[in-house]
Amino acid sequence: MWLKSLAAFAWGVLLAICIVLLSFHLLPFAAGLKLFIGLLLGFCVWVTVMAYCYSRNTTKAANMVCGKWFAVTAAANVLLFYIPVY
Repeated sequence: MWLKSLAAFAWGVLLAICIVLLSFHLLPFAAGLKLFIGLLLGFCVWVTVMAYCYSRNTTKAANMVCGKWFAVTAAANVLLFYIPVY
């Protein structure tokens, strides 16, 4: 259970940061509204990922799926960082 807790916390934080940063790049709102949406979205994503990790039978199964999602969102963030938005 400790390994699931550590994996759930770490993946929850990492995926929440990546998804909120991705939404921050894509939303066409003012900065204050983006921060508010990011706060709400980040908490919801973190809780969802933690619940997902606890629902898997093994830590390895949760790590595989969360690792794939992290790779996709991190690659999207890198692409959006280097592509200029006008």
